[in-house]
Amino acid sequence: MMQAWEKLDFEAGGLQSANLRLVRQLKRRNIAYFLWFLFPVGGHRIYLNDLPRALVYTGLTTAAVVLYLSLANWWALVPVVIAAAWALYDLVWIDRRVTQINKQIRLAEYLRPGNQPPAGFRGRYTDDTSTAMATDAEESRRNDSPVGTSTTTHGTKRIPSFAEQERMLRELTKPK
Repeated sequence: MMQAWEKLDFEAGGLQSANLRLVRQLKRRNIAYFLWFLFPVGGHRIYLNDLPRALVYTGLTTAAVVLYLSLANWWALVPVVIAAAWALYDLVWIDRRVTQINKQIRLAEYLRPGNQPPAGFRGRYTDDTSTAMATDAEESRRNDSPVGTSTTTHGTKRIPSFAEQERMLRELTKPK
């Protein structure tokens, strides 16, 4: 069993390794919303790569503290109100910003020069005119084909699907 696993390459330059790298880079909404509670220092803006506006939050907080300590208590409320209103706006902004950043990260990852499809890759392509016929053919091939076969309905070689790869792994791990 150990020898079979040693032959498998899980870090090859393909879609699976691109997805692994992508998962590590994507921004999370729950983290951004948690950091929103640190809005006086712009924590959520720093996490979402918006450093200039994070510094504005820090400046407003600093101005409020300086005004409060210089005994101008009422004037200290001005930067506090501005920062609080802006923080309420950021509750809506966070969702849009996470979506925008994650889209940019996906584009950068998938369009990287090293990410190329396998030779001869044509996507989910069939020559059949009817998609219902193609779906039926794929379903019958999925259920009837023995483990490890990788031919299309036209007899050409193709890369095994994820389900077929899982079946192959199960076959490798079966005791002999």
